[in-house]
Amino acid sequence: MQDEFLKLVTDRQNGRLDAETLLRQAEELLAGLPLYPPQAVMSIGIAAADCLDAAPGMAVDVVLKLVSSTEREVRAVTAAIVFRFARYQPGYWIDTVQLLIGDEDWEVRDLASHIFDTQEFGEGAVDFHLEFVLDTVQKWVADANALTRRAATQALLGHASRHAEFRPKLLEILHPLLDDPSEYVRDNHTAALRKLGRADPALVMDYIERSLPSAGDLARDTFRTVLNQPWAAKLPERKLQLLAALNLPVT
Repeated sequence: MQDEFLKLVTDRQNGRLDAETLLRQAEELLAGLPLYPPQAVMSIGIAAADCLDAAPGMAVDVVLKLVSSTEREVRAVTAAIVFRFARYQPGYWIDTVQLLIGDEDWEVRDLASHIFDTQEFGEGAVDFHLEFVLDTVQKWVADANALTRRAATQALLGHASRHAEFRPKLLEILHPLLDDPSEYVRDNHTAALRKLGRADPALVMDYIERSLPSAGDLARDTFRTVLNQPWAAKLPERKLQLLAALNLPVT
């Protein structure tokens, strides 16, 4: 499938295929491509981006056409292409990223939320344009759209996993989402805290302790859920203390 998709991209790049035919044939070719685990999607998208690397104008043409697809598999591959290109000029792709993180399909949204992040497939925009990406994610945290705020909770977990010194900054950026009105956002924030807790239990415990005095009911519920995850058992005494501070039963 990857070779066939690269041929479509090359044919478009060389003028042997118009944009509408590219879209139609891509939809036919990629139909049924599994989006999870993401290895296949990312491999196809990154290979296509590498193929288009020497032709920026055509890269934009291809991305804008593919992102308009009604087929989720095509939009997912588009997210993988943008992941590669965003390393160079992330600001140029921000509108496309915004479309993808608001996608109607949750698996496409999952892929898109990591577009700027460090991934197992390679370094992302955050590794080359840290300040821009941080500013963007902070804007997502404050966005009126819950899907955009949700993307912020997942956007930099890969970078935080590899860079321990960045984890306190990420906790600070995501802090406003503790009391988010959207359960979807709070659930994903909980997942982010759980992942950070697995990497650095003491850090997350300290964060919860500092946040407790000003925590509202929604935040306290988030903390309860986070503390009742397996990672917290690594520091059993701290877990007991924090649960007691939350006036919750010990489990």
